[in-house]
Amino acid sequence: MATVEELIKQYETDPELQAEVKEIIADGKVTISEFRTFAKKHDVDISLADLPKYMEQAKKLGFIK
Repeated sequence: MATVEELIKQYETDPELQAEVKEIIADGKVTISEFRTFAKKHDVDISLADLPKYMEQAKKLGFIK
């Protein structure tokens, strides 16, 4: 199972992952369904309770406005 930090490092060098994230956040938000699907697909150890924290981090990184 991957950690969020490992997935972030992968994102930095993986164009396919970058494209997937770009598609998910194209509308400026992430639904619970999108979140669960992404976490399951990438086998990421993260809970729904952490979603607001990571959304804020995504905003700081410029992924979401």
